[in-house]
Amino acid sequence: MAKRDAYEVLGISKDADDQEIKQAYYRLAKEHHPDKNPGDREEATERFKEIQAAYEALKDPQSRARYNQFGWEEMNGTGGFGANAGFGFGSFEDIVEEIFNSGNIFGDLFGGRTRRRAGPRRGNDLRHDIEITLEEAVNGKEVSIEVPTLQTCSACRGSGAKDGSSPQICPQCDGRGQIQQRSGFFVTSRTCPRCNGEGAIISEPCDSCNGQGRVPHTSKLVVHIPLGASDGLILRSVGAGEAGIKGGPPGDLHIVVHVREHPIFQRRGDDLVCETTVAFTQAALGTKIEVPIIGGKAELIIPPGTQSGKVFAMRGRGVPHHRGRGTGDQFVRVIVETPMELTPDQEDLIRKLAEARGENISLLDKGFFGKVKDAFT
Repeated sequence: MAKRDAYEVLGISKDADDQEIKQAYYRLAKEHHPDKNPGDREEATERFKEIQAAYEALKDPQSRARYNQFGWEEMNGTGGFGANAGFGFGSFEDIVEEIFNSGNIFGDLFGGRTRRRAGPRRGNDLRHDIEITLEEAVNGKEVSIEVPTLQTCSACRGSGAKDGSSPQICPQCDGRGQIQQRSGFFVTSRTCPRCNGEGAIISEPCDSCNGQGRVPHTSKLVVHIPLGASDGLILRSVGAGEAGIKGGPPGDLHIVVHVREHPIFQRRGDDLVCETTVAFTQAALGTKIEVPIIGGKAELIIPPGTQSGKVFAMRGRGVPHHRGRGTGDQFVRVIVETPMELTPDQEDLIRKLAEARGENISLLDKGFFGKVKDAFT
């Protein structure tokens, strides 16, 4: 009977990465180990052998490349991963041992987490929010900020130990940070209670940082807000986060930009939109008006016969493109304003204009609502 494809056995795709291969193997190894299936030990044994053979074929780039090129026949020929490859059930302890050395894979298999021996670790990234005006977003700005963070203790240079002393390897866990206990084929692990998982003990802690290796600090930075910054833009300052632990690199600072709403302009991408009003005589006869722009005012020509709601484009008066060249446009929506109160002379002039244009204004004699009332009585 032909052997099943190794990828099929592990239930993974052919483009799975090394982590996915390991996770699939450990999950299946636990599920089908003979000791976990005492009622069907013989079938579980064969299935377990199949799983291990598939993992051996794919567990490293060299064997995986050979399997991908030649399949099982070549693997059997090299004596490495054939169906009869030697396997003793006692080696399942090696599987579990490897799980502990794989950190997060142990959590996936047994529902827990392990810690590797403490060493240099990268500092945490930080977030800082700033608020700017639309004008500042359009024109760019330099903003001074203060960020509370942690910096390496200068007294102990990050070791946590008093000057003249040094951390000692924990005698209880031998520097591993964990204590392991075996029960048959399985191994359980817990954080070392003596060193709290650090793998080292500081008998004489530094007075400045109390053994932490880092001290509170307020960083003062100048942030350059680029031209055309948009709401929600994130600026990254490399190395401006918390200091690393035990000589590890610092984290980064992520600055989130918030742009306040503007009383006049709405922003749509790199374009700006606003409204302005004109008198109905200006709309009818045409005129020039001043409209607001970012940083001042500009002239806009209103042609004769402009209707209310007409939108005019002012090219290049918008927001500079944040990435790349060019600038957006400003769009001005014109609202034609009808006068609310007229003097008798003004009303007479409008009536004469209406008569000259042949427009019926008879409803105005009794008023619109009066005519409506008559229609329903």
